[in-house]
Amino acid sequence: MTAAATSQRPRTILQLDFDGTLVEGDASTGILERFVGAEWPERINAASRVLQTDATSSALIDAMTAGYAHLGTDFDAYIAYVREFHPARPGLRDLIDVATGLGIEAHVVSNGFEFYIRDHLKTAGVEEHIEVHTGTALGTELSYVGPDRKPIRTRFKERWTEHFRRSGATVIYVGDGTSDIAAASLCAVVFARDSLLTGLGESGYAGMLCRFETLLDVAAGLDRCEPD
Repeated sequence: MTAAATSQRPRTILQLDFDGTLVEGDASTGILERFVGAEWPERINAASRVLQTDATSSALIDAMTAGYAHLGTDFDAYIAYVREFHPARPGLRDLIDVATGLGIEAHVVSNGFEFYIRDHLKTAGVEEHIEVHTGTALGTELSYVGPDRKPIRTRFKERWTEHFRRSGATVIYVGDGTSDIAAASLCAVVFARDSLLTGLGESGYAGMLCRFETLLDVAAGLDRCEPD
């Protein structure tokens, strides 16, 4: 795409899930399993499954905040764990470089924990190019805020998607999980894998659906896999 074409592009936002999308596996669940208790993956997965039948449920945010309340303050250990067992999916830097070059804004919207998300983005050298909307903590209390900066417990990802769309932006979604289905369904283009790919296929999603394995696939398809 030429510089002139880039400057004429309507506002476009790349909405990025984090766990399972920008990194391998679910880092927040991994942290809770390793440092809190072995039952937490099933508790989080069960809460995610509730969203398949009730997208307005607070089950997932309830589970995330409850789990975080049991964590201590050994953030060096938590980050070391994530770096070792949940590395960045190949192509993170490439994807953000391509998006920036195309004039596309990148926003991470995730149910995960801010401390390891920012560490991964900083390590990849892309933190300054991405807005982050995720679970933030004051002491042991985790909270999620919507576009109006008020705390919310339901439809976290969808509220951000709706906010982006109300601003007039075209939203391109990148995600992998059940908790992404409702928000991704609102978007013109979706890059998907795993349960998001299956869920959108089964729901009859009418937008442009692009399968990806690594973020290199998304970077390569970002310019061409978009609405006319």
